[in-house]
Amino acid sequence: MATLKTVWGIDIGQCALKALKLRFVEDQLRLEAFDIIEHPKVLTQPDADKPRLIRLALEQFLARNNVEDSLVVVSAPGQTGFTRFVKLPPVEEKQIPEIVRFEAEQQIPFNINDVIWRWQAFHDPDSPDVEVGIFAMKRTDVTAVLDRYAEAGISVDIVQMAPLALYNFLSYDDQQAPDGATLLVDIGADKTDLVIADGSRIWTRTLQLGGNNFTESLVKAFKLSFGKAEKLKRMAATNKHARHIFQAMRPVFAELVQEIQRSIGYYSSLHRESRFKKVVGLGNGFRLPGLQKFLEQNLGIPVSRIDSFNKLSPSAVANAPALTENVLSFAVAYGLALQGLELTRIRTNLLPQEISSQRHWSAKQPWFAAAALLAITCCGGVLWGMYRDKSYLEGDTRLTEVQAVIKKYGPLVQIFNEIKGKDLAEEQKAAQYFRLLADRQTWPVIDQVVSNGFLRAIDPRQQGLLRAEKLAELKAIPREKRRVIVMESQKQVWMDDLSKVTAADIMSHDGGASGGAPMAMFMPGMTGAPGAPAATTAPAMRGYILYIRGSTPMNRDQAIDLIQQFRDRVWEAAKDYPAQISIEQAGISILPAAGVEGRPAGMAAGFPGPEAMGTPGAPGAPDAKNLDSLTGEPVANDTHFVVGWAVAVKGEGPPEQVYKALTAQTGGAK
Repeated sequence: MATLKTVWGIDIGQCALKALKLRFVEDQLRLEAFDIIEHPKVLTQPDADKPRLIRLALEQFLARNNVEDSLVVVSAPGQTGFTRFVKLPPVEEKQIPEIVRFEAEQQIPFNINDVIWRWQAFHDPDSPDVEVGIFAMKRTDVTAVLDRYAEAGISVDIVQMAPLALYNFLSYDDQQAPDGATLLVDIGADKTDLVIADGSRIWTRTLQLGGNNFTESLVKAFKLSFGKAEKLKRMAATNKHARHIFQAMRPVFAELVQEIQRSIGYYSSLHRESRFKKVVGLGNGFRLPGLQKFLEQNLGIPVSRIDSFNKLSPSAVANAPALTENVLSFAVAYGLALQGLELTRIRTNLLPQEISSQRHWSAKQPWFAAAALLAITCCGGVLWGMYRDKSYLEGDTRLTEVQAVIKKYGPLVQIFNEIKGKDLAEEQKAAQYFRLLADRQTWPVIDQVVSNGFLRAIDPRQQGLLRAEKLAELKAIPREKRRVIVMESQKQVWMDDLSKVTAADIMSHDGGASGGAPMAMFMPGMTGAPGAPAATTAPAMRGYILYIRGSTPMNRDQAIDLIQQFRDRVWEAAKDYPAQISIEQAGISILPAAGVEGRPAGMAAGFPGPEAMGTPGAPGAPDAKNLDSLTGEPVANDTHFVVGWAVAVKGEGPPEQVYKALTAQTGGAK
């Protein structure tokens, strides 16, 4: 494991840039250098020029430090990433990548081609089970991180999410409890990362709650600017009005504790044998006076605050006051540098494959010149061999036989060209068979677009631990406050021309499923929307009217906003597939209250009901007909709705018309 390489771990936070340079030699971890550069303004302030402030921090860092001949490992924010841990069934080792790929496509809530994702298997020596961690970020988010460093001239070797870097720090630096689960709470400026280390298990969550929330509470309470409120927060303990200051921040204290308790409760519901023995506090937000004691009293778990790194070898650099005073802020950078030294458990790298491959080939460039010289030498030998073979074949009778075969092939080609085009009926029939497949790629695209309308999804047919985890997380929220849409069924109607279809027209084609006139909800700027210009003569657009019937636990007023967001997300998702489809119009109908049979009044017999999806209400289950298909809870107060989209299909022709033409030509035979 001994190595002489050095690694820079760089973490750009909302308040400052933090960096550590580590070297591992002779079984000792040495701190070669460190730096902390505070931004003139917190990056989340409304008047802060974030790109400029980050660029200035990196320029100042390069002016002070040398990154040449060192690996560079950088952090990406946890809130922009996706982390999921999945237990795999007992399978052969070679089958794991294929299963993980399938799980990733099911779990990642984005198009798999739009994300950079990696996975790592975790084996518990006391269990035959294999748990896999799937880590993903949108490609655009990773590119945004890399662009910051590229503008400064820094070549990045590894990109890692901040919560995973925190776990690497926690596990390597002996900060975990000897037994039981340890919760790490890293309070940053605009978010709080929670990391649970429990034996071989890992769990992470990012809260959209941080030090800025405490500052903003002071802004509102005392009518201060953000900068003055920030200074007041930092000096709260010594201020003569300390009691009033902490009273103003108390709601934020309570909200933070509530979210941490909810996370602990959720994890404990999944792993009932686990017991939390320790809470570790990190981040500048943890400097807030009284926070450590407040958490300890409300969580009932010992809370410790990091004051040093256990595994660093003593040195003048490691004991420098600037490091010890800011040690709470360096855990992410420490974990990043440890990964670059290959000392950590999690080693996934979100660096795009194309960049990694480019670096790999660049390292081999010195060999290319030698290879080119060798190739030239070989080509000369090949040319000489060809000349020798030609001289040999010119006197061989077999060459004459080959030439005779080539001469015979020419007339056959001529005969084929003469026959081609004489039986047009058969050729047209064959062409129509091929046209039946014209839209074979359309429905996978439509299904993907609808799926992208859901931020997260639970498949009713899915079983096992993963489904149980999602349902437990869902049930932890009061039913009437769940921003959840249950998709009950889907229906589509073919339309020869969608060019003049309005939102009201859409809902009139649902076979009466809406149970009445549609509400006046239209896509902004679309034909038929209030205030939009009247439809003019337009080219015919073939396609479908797609209906989704669903429900939500929220009341009618709140549900309307949620349903409109779902409708608009589907509309936006369709823009990613301009060559296949486009959504020209959309409408919404809120259905009447549920009737005695467990479905909204006015529900047409031809429109699939919940039983078509295998949900409660199926024949033979009368007691379940008014229960939620996922949670089994009563749905009497749920809001039911139908959303319709006019989906124009781009392609060669409607399969229905081709099919009719084909069957007419063949006498109606199928």
